[in-house]
Amino acid sequence: MKCILFTTLATLGFLHPVLAQSHDTRFAGLSLPLGVKVEVPTNWWILSGDINASIETAGEAAVNLAGLDVRSGRKTNLFRANSMPKTTYAGIAINASDAEVEASDIRAASAADLAEMTPMMKEMMKEMMKEMMKEMMERSLSQVGLSIIEFYPIEKREIDGRPALVISYKRTGPQGAVIARMTRLVVGHKEISLNLSYRESESVLWKPIIGYMEKSLKFQK
Repeated sequence: MKCILFTTLATLGFLHPVLAQSHDTRFAGLSLPLGVKVEVPTNWWILSGDINASIETAGEAAVNLAGLDVRSGRKTNLFRANSMPKTTYAGIAINASDAEVEASDIRAASAADLAEMTPMMKEMMKEMMKEMMKEMMERSLSQVGLSIIEFYPIEKREIDGRPALVISYKRTGPQGAVIARMTRLVVGHKEISLNLSYRESESVLWKPIIGYMEKSLKFQK
């Protein structure tokens, strides 16, 4: 089942969302390219080169670009935001890239397949951490090394009726350990990756919100 191991690359680009009403007023419903829908806290801060505002106040700036094309042959960041206040840490990032496997491959993966994949994925994540650290050092953004503290068994789940792989791990962070969850699934010819993370010491605050966002992930039929 090595074919299920998706390539982990650096994020490229940014496509702005359309904001919509959520049934919970603390969250905004985002409609992203490729029919991706997710709910995010309205006071979270959008991370983009040309938007420097909370999700709530950036709504008008986001509407017109929601239909931009996601080019083939590269990984594209559809959306990224971090928690507020900025002294805390939790984050969401949704990426899209060309799919290397079919959804049926994920659905067919057995428990034994997932157990075999776990150590291989751990090594891939270690390499990703090294690349992230190298990039940050080059940009002089951080002097704190990134490394994996603990890697958990890969899970298979259904997300809005689609088979998905969930990769969870604990990594180091500038102000303490960070819990990260990467949910990867195939939509048509694209792989969608939902990345959620939060500072472990703030679990009481962020774990329910991270869980809510994860459950809100939908795809336009």
